[in-house]
Amino acid sequence: MILILEPRLIIFMKGYKGMTTIDDDKIYIRSHVARDFLQSAALFKHEKQVVWEYVSNSLEYIDDGIIPLVNVTIDNRKKRIYISDNGRGMNWEDIKNFFIMHGENIDRKKGKKGRGMFGTGKCAAFGIADKLIVNSVKDNKRSIVVLNRSEIDKMSSEDPIPVEKIEKEIPVRAENGTTIIIEKIKIKNINQSAIIQYIERQISKWKNGIVYINNHECEFSEPPIVERKIFKPEGRVKEIIGDVELTIKISSSPLDEDDRGVSIYSNGIWHETTLAGNERREMSQFIFGEIDVPELDDDKSSISPYDMSRSMKLNPKNEVVRCLYSFVGQKIDIGRRQLVKEEKIRKATEEAKKLQKQANDIAEIINNDYGYIESPSDKNN
Repeated sequence: MILILEPRLIIFMKGYKGMTTIDDDKIYIRSHVARDFLQSAALFKHEKQVVWEYVSNSLEYIDDGIIPLVNVTIDNRKKRIYISDNGRGMNWEDIKNFFIMHGENIDRKKGKKGRGMFGTGKCAAFGIADKLIVNSVKDNKRSIVVLNRSEIDKMSSEDPIPVEKIEKEIPVRAENGTTIIIEKIKIKNINQSAIIQYIERQISKWKNGIVYINNHECEFSEPPIVERKIFKPEGRVKEIIGDVELTIKISSSPLDEDDRGVSIYSNGIWHETTLAGNERREMSQFIFGEIDVPELDDDKSSISPYDMSRSMKLNPKNEVVRCLYSFVGQKIDIGRRQLVKEEKIRKATEEAKKLQKQANDIAEIINNDYGYIESPSDKNN
């Protein structure tokens, strides 16, 4: 028996040579693998989150010199979603790593920043469906594996969940790329428009990436702005969040609730959009912007800045996040207060014009009703 330690995960395997026997008198951390897997899957509650999880992987894991192209096909009748890409693909070892719960991301291990922090993406499909198929080609070799919810539900111990092998590195004449197939979707109606809207909001940082959803090309469209302001932190704030640049933009019209606030990135990866305490305050519905804070990725404190639930919220208990929220909130409030002041002036001007018009209308009515008799003195004047 061999004990393999992963963050939050321990897998027991039998028959491995050269390993010492576990001491029965010691206490070991254990995890019920199936339960752990399904709990992680439950974090992906909506189809838009699930599709974006795989689309973002397709956009990120690409060979040099290749423009990312992702095709998403949604079949509501058959309750199936295909996500195909021209990414770098996976060989058998890559696929094995893909299915390690909470395992260390290979790119991050090599020092490349990216989204793969918690390794929960392989669970995403099971937030809404009962079957996941991974079909991947790398270096002219194709591998296909299948994981069914029924196999997960059978597990009643710490044993690893079996993933069915369909093909292992079969020689083919094909370009690199991966197709994710999500089947047996349990949602009554897959909301295609919500998926499109969600992805179009996310792809702003992948300016060269191309994503199609049922032949609709997703495009990021920034709201028209009337003003843009740049802020940079100073002193202690600069020491904590780094020498970064905050851009605050004022829209010419009220924004949808999902579009309001400053989008927070770290090394180009979006983590949250927030009004940082200015929610529901007067004129906040006109404010949006962005800030990229690499320090969030570099933070090594015991309290992580990230929430592994993919809730798109940062952890306010982390010092960097707390300082960042304060900085962003103060600058948003400056813009908001200026808008409130301008709005009051506009309303006062409009009210004055309205009162003047009412006075003119009343004067005209009086003159029409009672007539105006010109006096001799008027004529002389």
